[in-house]
Amino acid sequence: MKKVLKTLFLVALSVGTMSTAFAESAGQAGAYLKMGVGARALGMGSAFTALADDSTASFWNPAGLARLEQSEASFMHADLTMDRDYNFFNYAHVLKDKSGKKNGVAALSHMSFGVDGIPETRLSNNGVDPATDANGGYTAGMNVWIFSYFKDTEKNTFGSYARKLSDKFYGGVNVKYLKHELFTNSASTWGLDFGFLYEANEKTTLGLSIRDIGETLDWNTASGHSDDVPMTTTFGAAYKARSNLTLAADINKVEDMDAKLFAGAEWWLQEYAALRIGSKDGDLTLGASFKLDTWRFDYSYADEILGDAHRISASKKF
Repeated sequence: MKKVLKTLFLVALSVGTMSTAFAESAGQAGAYLKMGVGARALGMGSAFTALADDSTASFWNPAGLARLEQSEASFMHADLTMDRDYNFFNYAHVLKDKSGKKNGVAALSHMSFGVDGIPETRLSNNGVDPATDANGGYTAGMNVWIFSYFKDTEKNTFGSYARKLSDKFYGGVNVKYLKHELFTNSASTWGLDFGFLYEANEKTTLGLSIRDIGETLDWNTASGHSDDVPMTTTFGAAYKARSNLTLAADINKVEDMDAKLFAGAEWWLQEYAALRIGSKDGDLTLGASFKLDTWRFDYSYADEILGDAHRISASKKF
């Protein structure tokens, strides 16, 4: 165990050094990538790095996928304040050899975040026509006319692979393709996530995830502008206090920002119903689940700066 902890510490230290080195170029592109997926995890204050035991582990810590015993699909939808629309879906498939022995888990996931109905405004000569002359120039001082509406859309599609590396140690990786579309322009990039998970004992699990590695959105504009997506490093621990009660905590560090503490608890009242509570850097989160056969339905509430956030998700095992 000491060797594993030492390895996790050295990896985290290396990533921290990399984050410092690239701090000057770090921006806030891809902010939606820090919002999290799955109402179950979000109800626990996003403290899910070490717990990561369902198909949404592909986002939180891909190593957790290797612990799945059944293939599983997850879906989430959220209508957020300020007309923000947020969706996630994925499918994780348990891979088996000819003898039926599990030899890993592969997953495909997609996230989308956007704001619709953004007005494209132009100056107008008479309140109806665009304020352009024969040369395509604008006439200053005239009325503003809404010429059209457009959408700001960000998407993240990624494939995952995870497997058991040793008796208690798991590893996973994501290969990602990000795209941002704004009006008539767009930007895209490839990136990587890495995850590690260690089962210290029957009650305690440790996890480490390193997300958004090497992601730079290059815009197809005349200026050739680019936005760096800040890397996120998270170390987490989960403790099974009782057979039906799990406690979890994460230390989350986004590049060029202060570290944050996420914490949460999950309590299964019955085999089919659960309650959750958490704190995401001081913001209260609540959640609940209901199981029906191979389905699980989740709900989460979060008290956020931009207003209350309600998210609904569902998962199904195959």
